[in-house]
Amino acid sequence: MITEELVFNVAYTLLKNSSIRLPKDIKSALKRAYKKETGAAGKLHIATILQNIEIAEKTNVCVCQDTGIPLFFVKLGLKANMKCDLKKAIVAGTERATKETPLRENVIHPITKKNSGTNVGWGMPHIFYDVDYDSDSIQITAVPKGFGSESKTVLVYIATSEPFFLQALTKCVVDNLTAAMGDPCPPYIVGVGIGGTGEIATMLAKKAYLRRPVDTYHPDPIVANLEKHLLKVVNKTGIGPMGMGGGVTALAVHAEICGTHTGAVPVAVSVQCWAARQASAKIDSDGNVKYLD
Repeated sequence: MITEELVFNVAYTLLKNSSIRLPKDIKSALKRAYKKETGAAGKLHIATILQNIEIAEKTNVCVCQDTGIPLFFVKLGLKANMKCDLKKAIVAGTERATKETPLRENVIHPITKKNSGTNVGWGMPHIFYDVDYDSDSIQITAVPKGFGSESKTVLVYIATSEPFFLQALTKCVVDNLTAAMGDPCPPYIVGVGIGGTGEIATMLAKKAYLRRPVDTYHPDPIVANLEKHLLKVVNKTGIGPMGMGGGVTALAVHAEICGTHTGAVPVAVSVQCWAARQASAKIDSDGNVKYLD
C-alpha cells in the first residue's frame, strides 16, 4: 500500500538529493563539454562547474545557492493501491527538505511578496500530473527550478502561412538565447515546445528539457533533425559557458510537439541551466521504493 508517510519520505528524499547531486548523464555531458570547449575562459568555467559539483557531493551541500522553487512531476498509475493525500504528503516533504537540507526560502506571495519561510504556500509546491491507466505504481520526480533560467522562458506564435517556418522557429530560439546571454547559466539544456496552445507549448518545452538521458533525440526523425540543427546553431552563437564566450553554449536541445491550429503554431522556449537538478523514484502498490538516477 502507498501511504502518506511513504510519499512524504520519498518527496523529502527526492527534493534533498536533487538539490545536492546532479544526475550521472548531466555530469557526463559537462565532462564532454569540457573536452570539446576550446576557449580558455569557457574551459575554465566548465572546470569550475565540475569542481563545484564534486564539492557539493563530498560535503553534502546544495550544488547551487538558488535552490529554486519546488516542482514535482507525478506519473499516477490508476491501478496503484494508494491510500493517501498525495498533495499533502509532498507539501510536508518539501517543508522538511527546506528545513533540513537546508534549501533557500524562495517561495513568496506573488503580490504581497510575503515569504512563507517553508517553500510551500499559494500553490507551491506545484505538481504536474500524468495519468497511466494501466500502471499499478506511481513515479515522482522532484525538480528544483532556479529562476536565472526560468525567467528566460518565452512564448511566440508563428503564422502557418509563414513560408520559412523552420527559419522563423530557429530565429525565435536564437534571438531568445542571444538576448539572455549568460543569465541562464550555460552550458544549458534548451527545451522547445511546438504546437498545441500557448500553455501546452510551454509545458512541452519544460518536459523537453527534462528528457533523460540528456542529448537523446526525439523518436520522430523530423523532430530529431530539428534538435540537431538547433544545437549546432545555438553553439555557433559564441555565448559560451556562463556567457563568457566559447563554443559550448548548450549541452543539448530537446523538442516536443503537439497538434495545433491551422492558423498559427505556438512555440515556447524554456531553458534549464547547467545545474539540471532532478531526482525520481518509483513506488509500487506494495510500498516498495526504487530510486532512479
